[in-house]
Amino acid sequence: MVVAELGSGGAETMVDDLARRLAADGDEVTVVSNGGWRADQLAQDGLATLEVPLRAPGMRSLLRSALTIRRAVRRRPVDVVHAHNVRATVAARLGTFRVRGRPPVVCTVHGLAEADYVMAVRLLRRCADVVVAVSSDVEDRLLAAGLAGARVVVVESATRTLDLPDRTTARRELGLDHDRPTVLCLARLAAPKRHDLLLEAWAQVSGDALLLVAGDGPDRAGLERQVAAAGLGDRVRFLGDRRDVPRLLAASDALVLASDREGLPVSVLEAMSAGVPVVATAVGGLRTLDPDAVELVSPGSASDLALGVNRVLTDPARTERMRARARDLWASRYTSEAMLASYRGLYS
Repeated sequence: MVVAELGSGGAETMVDDLARRLAADGDEVTVVSNGGWRADQLAQDGLATLEVPLRAPGMRSLLRSALTIRRAVRRRPVDVVHAHNVRATVAARLGTFRVRGRPPVVCTVHGLAEADYVMAVRLLRRCADVVVAVSSDVEDRLLAAGLAGARVVVVESATRTLDLPDRTTARRELGLDHDRPTVLCLARLAAPKRHDLLLEAWAQVSGDALLLVAGDGPDRAGLERQVAAAGLGDRVRFLGDRRDVPRLLAASDALVLASDREGLPVSVLEAMSAGVPVVATAVGGLRTLDPDAVELVSPGSASDLALGVNRVLTDPARTERMRARARDLWASRYTSEAMLASYRGLYS
């Protein structure tokens, strides 16, 4: 498996889960990445890992990554190379080019900026034997950009069952008031996630609801300035990069996502599996979710986002229905067992 990095993102969570499940079934798995805390944990737990400079921009780091992959593939037979997103796929193809018994390259596309699909398809035509879209929306965008339908399959994002602590324990460990309404945003602090819109909406959320912002990224300093300028310092808490998602979900009354674009975010699926109500913009694969399970709102609208959060926090009967429907939907469609079975069939 090849992925740019193995930190806290949704694609990284999926790679971690898939690699562990394959290894537990007796397959030999090597996870190739630029490193990260998940890579460290995989290595500690006995899975083979290989570090390459995929995060660094430019052709030189790409070629260095490809050469490292080539050495690994030549040392022992490899049946399948599974790369995640386009740059990793290019490295995988270069690393297996003209290797005797070249293994097929599977690419999973987790979602791209709209403007990037055409160039991505040009590269994927040359570099991937099959392309997996994590949602029907991503599939539609790949097809519209010119990728042949026979080359694309959909294997939806999925997540394992989370082991959650009880709410009281989680809140105590996080230093939260027992009864204060608390909403979690779990996303990288970067432009597509629209934390700026979320903070604008938060000024319109009723009561003293607390927003927990879990994640890090290039926009953090600007977002902290926005909080200070809006006088929201006592209602917004930046948590930084986190590894305790189950505890954060257990402590939260809802999860919120204000993104401009998404494939099918793992954070939303994790919340659904945990019975945590979700308020999210109706973009990408999120648009296909049952509105009885997820509160979907118009993208780009702070007022609609605030209304969605207020509805979830102030209507207990609706919230309970959402919890039940979300759990049922996750169990029927978005489990990592189902994802593993789909990928096994594809590998075969």
